[in-house]
Amino acid sequence: MKRKSRLKSFFKGLIIAFGLVIAVEGFVLFGMPLLGIDLDDVTEFVSEQILAAKTKLATVNISQLTNASGIDTTDGAMEGTGSLQSSDNLDEPENTGTEYTFDETTYPYRSLLNAAEQQVYNQIYANALESNTDTFTLVETLTVDEMCDTMNAVFNDHPELFWLNTSYKYGYNNSNKVVQVQLSYGISGSDLTTAKSNFDSVVSTIVAGAKNYSSEIEQELYIHDTICDMCTYDTDAELNQSAYSALVLGKTVCAGYARAFQVVCQELGLTCYYITGTASGGDHAWNIVSIDGDFYNVDLTWDDSISESYGSSVYTYFNLTDSAISADHSRSTLSSNLPSCTATAMSYTNVYGSTIQIDDINNTGGGQLTEGNFTIDAPQEPITDWRDEASPMGDAAPDSSGGQMPEQMGQQPMDNGIH
Repeated sequence: MKRKSRLKSFFKGLIIAFGLVIAVEGFVLFGMPLLGIDLDDVTEFVSEQILAAKTKLATVNISQLTNASGIDTTDGAMEGTGSLQSSDNLDEPENTGTEYTFDETTYPYRSLLNAAEQQVYNQIYANALESNTDTFTLVETLTVDEMCDTMNAVFNDHPELFWLNTSYKYGYNNSNKVVQVQLSYGISGSDLTTAKSNFDSVVSTIVAGAKNYSSEIEQELYIHDTICDMCTYDTDAELNQSAYSALVLGKTVCAGYARAFQVVCQELGLTCYYITGTASGGDHAWNIVSIDGDFYNVDLTWDDSISESYGSSVYTYFNLTDSAISADHSRSTLSSNLPSCTATAMSYTNVYGSTIQIDDINNTGGGQLTEGNFTIDAPQEPITDWRDEASPMGDAAPDSSGGQMPEQMGQQPMDNGIH
């Protein structure tokens, strides 16, 4: 009985389905013309709805890509926000930066990019240099990952572009390729002219002071001490991902310390690179610098924080090998491609004497070494300072309290910066 019932239900359903098919076909052939409905219009409408659904799905996919694999904040501070852009509305690429050349010894991150990324690198640099706020078409299309690497390469190579924000917007096409970019800036207009003048003045003053010393190690130490003396760690500092915050405003975070050290060394002629990674579990930035042909790690942020807490100049993170600094520092994937540091000849202890060692530091700050969240054990040997005089800048040191910029100049987004 149950089998007959199921068979009866099956044929009943089949008849109903067949009837519906005939009814729909009859409506399409006879009913729609009587009602004035055009079949082509219906087909076009359905196609448009399908395309809209695909576009929505593409937007979801690119959003997921941006939030997941597209942005790696351990590889740099630049972060982009993407939206779907029709390729039909693209202008011809302008200000492509083809006139610029970049020596890979000074600008190593560019040399890590592929040919298409390097072209976009030049274009980003050219537009940032002119503070272009308009959306512009890229000279080459890139994936979101490639765009992120390219933006970080520009940011890491060029601390002199201190007005460039760490966020940007980009447009991508239906193939999820980035086709447009819009940069943003923390300082613009007439304010930028004044800011550049103040910035260049401080850099020139430090460089002039460093030139009074004959050896690269003395010049390096002079720059290190000068920046530490004129600056303090402050997570609330304006424009704190820039060298400007350290050199003019006198308050910054690790990105500002590292980029300030980098730009002064570059201006002096010392080879110095910006390194990103982690320190005690938190995102961090420091430098590697070439002294007498060998590279060394130097971390001004942690040296300054320790010195302020200790009450005397210490050089715990001055000219360390990779092995030594790996006790609490680790390079990002991007920065790990830069030169390794294995030499010890120009370490602080070898050249100048004892100082606080890494083993003397007990960091309790959960990743950021700032005043108040760590303790210092008594060093085994007395600390030897390299000089008797006071501030390396002397009377020429800029007054950071008088260097504050107008309120509108402090609008740089720092949500994904390196602290």
